[in-house]
Amino acid sequence: MGWKAFAILATNESGYFGTLPSHNAEAAEEVRGRLGLSDYEPLAEQRFETALHPRRGALYIGAYPGGTIVCENALPSYFFDDRSQRAISGASRKFAHFKEQLLALYPEGEVMAIVLHSVVNLWGYSVYSRGQLLRSAAGASDNGLIANLGEPLPEELRGLRECAIDKVDEEGFGEELVFDVSARMFGRRMDAFDELPLRMTEYKRRTSSPVAFVKSLFGRK
Repeated sequence: MGWKAFAILATNESGYFGTLPSHNAEAAEEVRGRLGLSDYEPLAEQRFETALHPRRGALYIGAYPGGTIVCENALPSYFFDDRSQRAISGASRKFAHFKEQLLALYPEGEVMAIVLHSVVNLWGYSVYSRGQLLRSAAGASDNGLIANLGEPLPEELRGLRECAIDKVDEEGFGEELVFDVSARMFGRRMDAFDELPLRMTEYKRRTSSPVAFVKSLFGRK
């Protein structure tokens, strides 16, 4: 496994992101606010391929006419069950309402969270349709299969004929399944594109100065 990816993709249109829509930075700011991500401030635009493996502390939001992409190290894990979330990113509940807020942006659409990390052979995907979980599967070399909820998606069937779901970690087949399922969002497997020149806004966490921190302790502004 050579890819690293932590992303949530949401749209009302099947295969939408494969059309390479244009990013709107102002719309990304609106999305950030609606998702309750108030601790971040914008830096600059970045390529989607850079955002897929977010650096520590960074957030990336792509806002397009028909969809939204969010990349961050922990946020995709909120779309998995509690056991899978702990295995993927730990037990933090800092963004406990993030999943519901993002699903609410596309109540009639589809939302997909994907995770990949080659070092620990981590893989996973959770797909929601009309706000309800449709399918969730994930695994890692240290934990084996950690999620297997819902019926396999049509995009999974080819891969599962080659490798049964309970053998995926043993065979290192998780990345293949993630790419197969990504076709729901891109029209074809994400790794089948020569490049994906989607743009996103990069954000960093806001930091408070010592003076502002002391004032906050005493209720002063």
